[in-house]
Amino acid sequence: MPIRPSPRRYQCTACGWSQTVAPRSDALMPGHDHFDSCPKCGHAPLSSESVGNLPAGMGRIAETVEKWFRR
Repeated sequence: MPIRPSPRRYQCTACGWSQTVAPRSDALMPGHDHFDSCPKCGHAPLSSESVGNLPAGMGRIAETVEKWFRR
């Protein structure tokens, strides 16, 4: 049975870009649910850490709040 991955926070050590993602399924899409390199500056590898056991919607809320603060 497929298992949805836990939310992760990706951060670029070069430019400071960061994003928290909460995948909706086990099928990860590069650039949306998973990042190999920074979409802002292209630096690789990124620092990533598990956010823990957030409830399903909390990762999406954290992502939205981060977008608001970046504006």
